[in-house]
Amino acid sequence: MRKFMKLCAAAALAVLLAAGCGAADVAVKAPSEVKIGRPFLVRVEARAETLSDVKVSWLGQEAPLSAAPDGVYSVLLGSDVKGTEPGEAELAVTFRSGGGDEERVAHRVKLLPHSYPAEKLTVAPSKASPPSKEAERIKREAELGRAAVMSTRPGHAPSLPLVRPVPGIFTSNYGKSRWFNGKFSGRHGGADMRAKTGTQVKAAADGVVTLAGDFYFAGRCVYVDHGAGFTTFYCHLSKISVKAGGEVKAGQTIGLSGSSGRVTGPHLHFSTAWRGIYFDPEPLLAK
Repeated sequence: MRKFMKLCAAAALAVLLAAGCGAADVAVKAPSEVKIGRPFLVRVEARAETLSDVKVSWLGQEAPLSAAPDGVYSVLLGSDVKGTEPGEAELAVTFRSGGGDEERVAHRVKLLPHSYPAEKLTVAPSKASPPSKEAERIKREAELGRAAVMSTRPGHAPSLPLVRPVPGIFTSNYGKSRWFNGKFSGRHGGADMRAKTGTQVKAAADGVVTLAGDFYFAGRCVYVDHGAGFTTFYCHLSKISVKAGGEVKAGQTIGLSGSSGRVTGPHLHFSTAWRGIYFDPEPLLAK
């Protein structure tokens, strides 16, 4: 809960008033600095006028927003430890106010360096160095996964904290440099949580299932689109209980944990992403 409170506090560090007509009626709240790999919350509040065509742009990606019941537009963003360099990045929000011309407000967010440890793992040789006959399958599945985290469905940030998908502790954190059987594999794009085979896996928030299937590395996996570019996914399941296109509610069981795919043992791999940008899910979860 402490990390969640820090996340909410960070969203109020900078308050930006939109330029142009209606400037006094719209405020964008976002942090002025954030560590690489960590999530943050952005809120767009209209004090008087009705907004439309609200979009957020960040790190070369864009997503449409829709208002929550309280009238606030919001989005969960973050930066990816893979390929993000320290420095300043532009966060931009565009919108129309009261049916007028498009307005834009831009804000510089300072991305701070953050160190992540290394992790050495031992798996079946075929998973560390897949046979050539699996190359086409792996390529096809990677394309499906990339498409599943590029949501363009309008929405707003889910209620925080997110539902914890399994009760177990984190056993391998986001961002680690991972070595499988002595070979560097890349950075860990999610977090592993302790879960014995058969543990119920719950959706972290309301959403729509965009992809559900069995993958060479990820095993049985479910991707859930929560709108506004935000996606969660759940891997290495023993059973999938939902289908692509179906709606899910926060806390709904979407499958059972297991040890499918490239694993050292039963657990849940849980990832959060915004438009293909993966960031640390741990600060977003309920304890």
